[in-house]
Amino acid sequence: MEITELYYPEIEVRAGSYSFKEGIEIEVSSAKGSYCDWAKIRFTGPFREKIALPRRTTASIALGYGGVLEPVFSGYVDKPAGSGTNADELCLKDETLLLEDTVIHDTFLSTTPQELIAFLLAKAGITRMKLSPKSYPVRKTLPIRQQNAVQAIHTVNAAWGIKPHFFFSGGVFFWDETPEQKKIYTFQYGVNILALNRVNGLWELETVSVPFVKHSHKINLIHPKVRGEREVQKVVFTTNDSGFIRTFLYF
Repeated sequence: MEITELYYPEIEVRAGSYSFKEGIEIEVSSAKGSYCDWAKIRFTGPFREKIALPRRTTASIALGYGGVLEPVFSGYVDKPAGSGTNADELCLKDETLLLEDTVIHDTFLSTTPQELIAFLLAKAGITRMKLSPKSYPVRKTLPIRQQNAVQAIHTVNAAWGIKPHFFFSGGVFFWDETPEQKKIYTFQYGVNILALNRVNGLWELETVSVPFVKHSHKINLIHPKVRGEREVQKVVFTTNDSGFIRTFLYF
């Protein structure tokens, strides 16, 4: 069994030309049931009132250990600092922001859902994608009127009577597909499980910073309440200015 030592967690936030390793608090949410990941960055101490980042500025958050950092969020500024109720808070959204900003108004002829999805992504400037290879019948006509690309994807799915999950992971768009998982990590009672409770019908596992676990990944549990493999439905990362990082895995 390979052991990963989880000591001295590190964090790096990039937003535009800025880079932060301290003086910040973060919250990141990524769920299988949601097509969009979101994050919040809160500035503390000397960074207050000095950050000027317009909407659609690129942003990323990475966590890790020993200088090896794993991205847990990539996307864009959705709401600049000072635009909401919290003047020190920056709201981020993943590449879904580009889809929401892209308006579709067209009639599509003799097409499959994959061809339409690829067209919608290209229209939004997105080139990295992994679409299901499943075979679907060709639809002769599909009009889409004044919808953003996210709404258009829902329209495409409804036209074929399907409900595939779609989301971004690592900047890649997945439609009815999941990212490759190279390792299955084990979480054990008394070792790396800080708490395990039932919350809104799901198990909530609290642990230290584990940026290498994504939603839709399988994890192995060794705990008096739960044993065996489970599929992660949602991952939440939180941290504060004191350097304490927590990961919440829901399954």
